[in-house]
Amino acid sequence: MEHPLYEKIANQVERQVRDGIFLSGKKIPSVRKLSKQLNISVATVLQAYSLLEDRGIIKARPQKGYFVQDHIPSSSPHNMLKPIENDGSIHALLHRLLHASQGADIVQFAAAIPQSPFLPIRQLQRSVGRLMRLEPEICAAYAFTPGSLSLRRQIAIRMLDTGCQLQPDDITITMGCQNGLMLSLQAIAKAGDTIAIESPTYHGVLQVIEVLQMKAIEIPCDSRHGINLNALEQALQQWPIKACIVTPDNQNPTGATLNHTARQHLLTLADKHQFTLIEDDVYGELNYNNRREHALKADDQTNSVIYCSSFSKSIAPGFRVGWLVAGKHQAQIEHLAYIQSLAVPTLTQTAIANFLENGAYDRHLRRTRAAYHDNLIRYQATIKQHFPIGTSTSTPTGGFLLWVTLPPDINAMTLHTQALSIGIGMLPGLAFSLTGQYPHHFRLNYALTWNTSTHEALKQLGKLACQQVQNGC
Repeated sequence: MEHPLYEKIANQVERQVRDGIFLSGKKIPSVRKLSKQLNISVATVLQAYSLLEDRGIIKARPQKGYFVQDHIPSSSPHNMLKPIENDGSIHALLHRLLHASQGADIVQFAAAIPQSPFLPIRQLQRSVGRLMRLEPEICAAYAFTPGSLSLRRQIAIRMLDTGCQLQPDDITITMGCQNGLMLSLQAIAKAGDTIAIESPTYHGVLQVIEVLQMKAIEIPCDSRHGINLNALEQALQQWPIKACIVTPDNQNPTGATLNHTARQHLLTLADKHQFTLIEDDVYGELNYNNRREHALKADDQTNSVIYCSSFSKSIAPGFRVGWLVAGKHQAQIEHLAYIQSLAVPTLTQTAIANFLENGAYDRHLRRTRAAYHDNLIRYQATIKQHFPIGTSTSTPTGGFLLWVTLPPDINAMTLHTQALSIGIGMLPGLAFSLTGQYPHHFRLNYALTWNTSTHEALKQLGKLACQQVQNGC
């Protein structure tokens, strides 16, 4: 696979450091200067410098720029690829960050939860009310694992859009996608095993690995190309990786979507190195172009890919209804699911099944996708106008999460604290890695109604960022 431009730039600067052109402790060209020298965008330089930070080659100094590290690690281009034991610090950080941002008076840019106008609340209300009136026994009956047959049948129909030809018996209902990820890891790995993850990654993945006492190895992931398969292959050659958790569509937090070639390469690597792919497709229904790449599971020739998804991002976060397709791992996963939760609530499963069956879901998705795409354009325009020069954003083609890269002299944790003090929530980049990466990044949820309040909150966030810059904006 051809390396993306930012990685080529990072490799070039690293060679210059190792050749003694840039000495230890000395400053390297500023983002703007290198952008002009190479005739490339500021965003590309920021991505390259972020990658060099990940490798331990350079470090950012607030309000001063980037400097060569005093001690340069070995010359391997991906020398930071090593298993990490989660010491619990990420859980403590997330507990503090997420809980602090949950007040009713906080503008909810932080949590990856759509506001109610983007959810089919009224349709679900009618569905639940009708069930309670006409079929009250629904509340008293268990839908034992693998879950409601009517819901599994509807999911099998929807999975045709992903390229998967399934029977209802191939599907297991879970308590959301997070529960599916945990069950998957429990079925195929044990404490001490090494799991490859995207970096940055969804913070829930970090917590699951921590609880199960496994090790994580962070594979770089960028907003254009997704997980770096060259880095993954090198990690596979060095470490006994048991599984890889990957989000091929609209990755959280970068918004990246893997192209067809990358998906095939990933499947080839899994077969060659005998590790299990766990596919997190929770944002797959939210592509703006209404067309989906085939799921990894659709091209799974060995029946070993575990596919996980849920309705939390598109229908009802609070219903906690997800599902997985586990192939040869299904029996073990269903056994674990039964032991842990016995059943998923019958009422919520049936309400969603009814919603899917009457065709309302596709109409809802068309409206929601269009609204998210409109919001994305508004957010990007506001950030460009009101944030410091050098700020860049991802350009997702689906979902509702924006990954923002700030100039190196702006600390996202400081920005988080300041924003919270005036009623604005955002999630800083440190929440998406076990290794302290992404200090100049943060994630924004744009599944919020665009109005004067939202617009002003985003402008205020930009103003606070400007205050960290030496000469303002």
